Amino acid sequence: MLKRILTAAVLILVLVGTFAAGLFVSPYFIDAVVWLCSLVALLELHGALKKAGFDPIAPGLVVAGVTTVPLAAWLGAPGAIAGVSLGMIAALAVFTAKHNYELKDLATTALALVYPLALTSIFSLINHGYGGFLGLLLAIVVPVMTDTKAYFVGVTVGGKKLCPNISPKKTISGAIGGIIGGVLGAFLIFVLFDWTNAISERHYLTDDLWLSLALYLVIGYLGAFVCEVGDLAASWIKRKAGIKDFGKIFPGRGGLMDRLDSIMFMLPIVYLLFACVNAVSA
Repeated sequence: MLKRILTAAVLILVLVGTFAAGLFVSPYFIDAVVWLCSLVALLELHGALKKAGFDPIAPGLVVAGVTTVPLAAWLGAPGAIAGVSLGMIAALAVFTAKHNYELKDLATTALALVYPLALTSIFSLINHGYGGFLGLLLAIVVPVMTDTKAYFVGVTVGGKKLCPNISPKKTISGAIGGIIGGVLGAFLIFVLFDWTNAISERHYLTDDLWLSLALYLVIGYLGAFVCEVGDLAASWIKRKAGIKDFGKIFPGRGGLMDRLDSIMFMLPIVYLLFACVNAVSA
């Protein structure tokens, strides 16, 4: 428990430092950190897939890993699509030229191009327009509150298992606690940005305070739900690969993929929220 708390404290300090540098130095500092994290996560997933008996096509992953996040930061969504597409083209070229890969290897390569690369690149899309600082906070706070509340409620209350064949420690009570945690996280962001204007003098979602509150609560509920799905999906991949964690970077908390599994599922929800808000207000 102490190891988990200390690791969490260090992660929070790193996040605060990254956001501060992004706000006061350059937003591209956040992109650089996201790029590094995407590469580490890609390496961890590659290792897990190898242990599961697959052979992802490395040249395709390298091409996409090098290009996707930088292009997303520079060109937006078209850049992210181009980076992933270049990786897939490289993978198909190697698959065609060399005959030692199976179709399952090509399929797992495509999986890695999306999860984590395409999903993590959405950080940059949010960072440079679709949500900005508010969007980044939502994409992180809701998953963190979901995971934290789910863990402590599950440990305290216990009860019937949620998916014992996937993750024996997860309980239904913990899942409910996670939903509540996600909603509370979104409500906290609403209070800071819209209700008290403690962080900004303008409303980010709508000019109607109650409509904004409703949107925050909905995004908190939906976000918490998909975050728990993301956590279960990562657990199932690890179980299939025969591993406990994707990596060992964080003592007591596994690797980067173990920390990003929920956040990656939250990112498209946040991106779509602000894309719709921008489309309606245009």
